[in-house]
Amino acid sequence: MSISIPPKANELEISIFGPGRGESVLIHLGNDEWCVVDSCIARGRRQPAALEYLEALGTNAAGVKLVVATHWHNDHINGLSTIVRQAPSAKFCCSMALKRDEFTTLISSFSEGTEERSGVDELSSILSQLRQTGRLAPMWAVENKRLLHWPDRPRAFPISVTTLSPSDVSITLALREIAGLIPAEGKPQRRIVNRSPNHASVVLWLQAGAIRALLGADLEHSGRVGEGWMAIIASHQDSTPGVIFKVPHHGSPNGDCPEVWEKLLAQNSLAVVTPFTGGRVRLPRDSDLERLSGRTTKLYCTAAGAGKPPSRDPSVERSLRTQLRDRRVVAGQPGHVRMRWSATSETAEPKIELFNGAYHVPSVVS
Repeated sequence: MSISIPPKANELEISIFGPGRGESVLIHLGNDEWCVVDSCIARGRRQPAALEYLEALGTNAAGVKLVVATHWHNDHINGLSTIVRQAPSAKFCCSMALKRDEFTTLISSFSEGTEERSGVDELSSILSQLRQTGRLAPMWAVENKRLLHWPDRPRAFPISVTTLSPSDVSITLALREIAGLIPAEGKPQRRIVNRSPNHASVVLWLQAGAIRALLGADLEHSGRVGEGWMAIIASHQDSTPGVIFKVPHHGSPNGDCPEVWEKLLAQNSLAVVTPFTGGRVRLPRDSDLERLSGRTTKLYCTAAGAGKPPSRDPSVERSLRTQLRDRRVVAGQPGHVRMRWSATSETAEPKIELFNGAYHVPSVVS
């Protein structure tokens, strides 16, 4: 098993990385063309994991044709501006909620009020790059919007990428959340907090030949009609079930919608979860992995359990909270789950390879 062997022209590859400073999904679209979803950077590195991996394969970002920011939270977008800069022919997509005046105002308040880097800063850098280089304006994700559709000739296999979210209701709720982050007039913007629920996250549906994949980003499940996963289930247009699922929101219960498994996915689908180690609550918990492995025997995690925060003397903990804006568990290279199929065969089984601590989660399915 070698990480440096590139996919064949007729192979679909979905590589999922995390955690580092973020998570990332890299998709081989065939013919050495790629799509990057979100960004992940290893500890002590500056280059996003997706770009380092492409270099290991003997290729580079010139083949990246689509870059998607599922949402603006820093644990998903850190380093994405580097990818956009190194992929001059790539289209860029982000949530429609970020096109509105509320987010523009938030970007302005952030740049004027603090030097702390955040996902807002990263997105601002991407949008600035697009303007300064005269590239196409972003594509704004809404439910059932096709980002690309390439037929099979002269390509090895047909492929399309479609956004399944956000819905109109979710956009309205996201704008309300964003407006709540804007400081009052005359007040500095000291910190931008990632709030929950995540209404505006961009879920992707991938069609590659006979293969379907559902990339869940961080979309949460409120259980209310017109929002989040309920809106996707109501509006989904492809009758062929998915066989791969990037589990949403690091396996957290608030991203879990049982009907997604029943209505959008094939029985016993491949599922991959990425840990979150950047806050007080580490995900997934053991109970999350148990719940998910009860739905499929093919559950993989990109890294070992997120663990608990280190125990410290209360006075030390208070001092750290006062002096540090951002703390995270120190980790090594992001884990990597790589899945490859022959997209020209309807019966081909995927080849699954695990790198840097990624592992198969023992199943509780009877």
